[in-house]
Amino acid sequence: MIIRKYGIVLRRLKIGDIELLREKRNQDSVRNYMFYKNIISKEEQKEWFYSINNKLNYYFIIEYEDKKIGLINGKNIDYDKRTSEGGIFIWDENYRNIEISAIASVIMAEFTFMVLMFNKTFAEVLASNNAQVKYNEFMGYELVQKQGDKLTYVLTKESYIKKRVRLLKAIQHLTKDKKQITWQDIDLSKVLKEERTNLYSGLPDYVQEGLNKLFH
Repeated sequence: MIIRKYGIVLRRLKIGDIELLREKRNQDSVRNYMFYKNIISKEEQKEWFYSINNKLNYYFIIEYEDKKIGLINGKNIDYDKRTSEGGIFIWDENYRNIEISAIASVIMAEFTFMVLMFNKTFAEVLASNNAQVKYNEFMGYELVQKQGDKLTYVLTKESYIKKRVRLLKAIQHLTKDKKQITWQDIDLSKVLKEERTNLYSGLPDYVQEGLNKLFH
């Protein structure tokens, strides 16, 4: 799955990406802001990938100006409750600014709320990560729980919609792309038969209908 919008490409994580991802995730500038701070081995990375490469998780490499600069995700999906958990990190220091992060996050939020029609997405953040705390609040997340150094935030569809007009207006002005994200911005043309079976079939009708149209 590839989502192209507002000058950014979100490309679904594949096995060929995981060594790059491991290298970047192990950087001190990234690792120190994660709950799991140990250096990740090659075997651990493979085990992790096979545990998340399924219908309940969407992990995307963020590409900008033909460079792989970060990772964004919607994970632990509950299709019955229409909820997920979100996360993002930018490993390329040249693009660690709120502009790129916000555009990638809005693309993911549009995919989550307006395409997949989910109701809520959660995020867990280290309380000591002041930049991420402020960023979540900027995006409309609300704090719902604090356990030690772990903060849990929720972004409801209603809260996102309140922020959505302003966010989209700013992004559309910046990128000159005035169209909202739809299924037509999603590319499944390079999905292999095995991937279609494992990742894009047997889903609830409200999701499956949109996906099926992209395969024909």
